[in-house]
Amino acid sequence: MLARRAVATSVCLSRLGRVALLHTAATRAPAQEPLLPQKTKSKIKIDGQVDPNLVEPVLKWLLDDTAKTPFIPVQAKFESKVPTWLELKPFCGEFDKEEPTVVHLDPSVFNHPIRRDILHACIVWYRDSLRRGTASTKSRSEVAYSKRKIRPQKGSGRARLGSRGSPMLRGGGRAFGPKPRDFSTELPRKIRNMGLRVALSTKLRERKLIVVPSVDLEEGKTRVALSRLRKLSEKIEKGCLLINGPSGVPPLLERATNNLQWVACKGADKVQVWDILRHHHTILSLEALQWFQENLGQASRRPELTVGDSPNRLRRPNQSSDAKNASHTEEKA
Repeated sequence: MLARRAVATSVCLSRLGRVALLHTAATRAPAQEPLLPQKTKSKIKIDGQVDPNLVEPVLKWLLDDTAKTPFIPVQAKFESKVPTWLELKPFCGEFDKEEPTVVHLDPSVFNHPIRRDILHACIVWYRDSLRRGTASTKSRSEVAYSKRKIRPQKGSGRARLGSRGSPMLRGGGRAFGPKPRDFSTELPRKIRNMGLRVALSTKLRERKLIVVPSVDLEEGKTRVALSRLRKLSEKIEKGCLLINGPSGVPPLLERATNNLQWVACKGADKVQVWDILRHHHTILSLEALQWFQENLGQASRRPELTVGDSPNRLRRPNQSSDAKNASHTEEKA
């Protein structure tokens, strides 16, 4: 009865076992003795282990006709996920190697199991929304011809013909031709969010995910953007997607990468699974990384965005100035 795994805060017990335990209740000893013999207690288990504390409450509830709450509290068991770390690479502005260079990634977002079916569903949904559906042809009732019969029914020895707009005649209307329609389909938002998690996890496992502090260029020059992109990876020219936060793409970055056909820039709130998978590399700013973890991660176990020089020494990005001020005050003291 209780052999199933306890995965919630309570386990619902069925009263179907009442009949099986009636003979035990009829032959039990006085109230001072336990309701179940020691040999029979091994039948009540959770995860294969006997829990003696559950034996007495279970039997009392099974033998009580007035019981209204058939729930016994059981400690919840959650799967522990290993945290994910990624090196923070320089892209814009000054970057001191002595500063923290490791960023913490939420495992629920960047360590998701690979689901090809979810990726396929998201891509089909996105590609369907891109179809215009403007193809249109004229039927035999829409072509600009007279409805008069071309020739008499009999006497010519030739085939019978009616209207000039017949689909079997040259210049006539088309039978069952296309008409403007909407090709877009529907997909639940939870599936779309799962698709983003799977796509980001795929890029991380393939070592094609890069995190940079910022994507704000000081000048909108193509040579500046090209030189900095080449420093991130040797195969960056195969295609890369620069993702900034929900604030959008900086104007200087968009101007600098406008001439690079293998570079695409988007905001985090407008990125689709198709955009991530069709590019070889994905570059995230810290603002985009925080947005993904806040909107795609689990609210109950959502970690704060932290960076550090090693996985064991992490801090939030806004704590850098506070730490420096504290160190200066200690030196003066």
